[in-house]
Amino acid sequence: MTMKNIIKSFLAIVTVSIAISCSDDTEIAPFKPLIFSEDFPEADINYNATFDFEGWTNFAETGTKLWIEREFNNDGYIQFSPFGSGQASNIGWAITPSIDLGEAENVVLSFSSATNFVDNPANKLEVLISTDFDGTNVLGATWTALDATVANETTNGYVYIPSGEIDLSSYSGIIHIAFRVTGNGNTLDGLFQVDKVKVYENN
Repeated sequence: MTMKNIIKSFLAIVTVSIAISCSDDTEIAPFKPLIFSEDFPEADINYNATFDFEGWTNFAETGTKLWIEREFNNDGYIQFSPFGSGQASNIGWAITPSIDLGEAENVVLSFSSATNFVDNPANKLEVLISTDFDGTNVLGATWTALDATVANETTNGYVYIPSGEIDLSSYSGIIHIAFRVTGNGNTLDGLFQVDKVKVYENN
């Protein structure tokens, strides 16, 4: 190979590398277009404050506990824990902003979740979807449970569990995704964490 061809090959590799690195904000390798993404950046986290990212809904269905903002090792996430509430029931919802699926096809959802101090399956995290949530009336909307792998009483130790790719291909238009934890301040007082929420085309 001549020196000229070697230089051309090197430039081609550099160009491809740059193109891939610049696509991170809009795509998931290999080239899966992002529709929605929330990694809870550490820079935006107000440690232990009530979770209030723009567009999200933080709602206590029962009790007074809400989701909070946390960070560890420069990685932000949200957390729900009924610990110390002294209340017979704590059900907390964290709901995404509206997500417009537009003309997207083969859409999937993915996220990661973690637990600690959970020792009863009734203390649980569920993931739900709605097509009619108006951004305000949580209990007036229709919510359907999604089949996701979530952290539970068998995965304690703050170990993040990937949800897998959850099929949303039967949905269209505007959707909301909800993360709902059920517990109480007595025997169901484990904590749940959620991070790296993404909705994208699985092409």
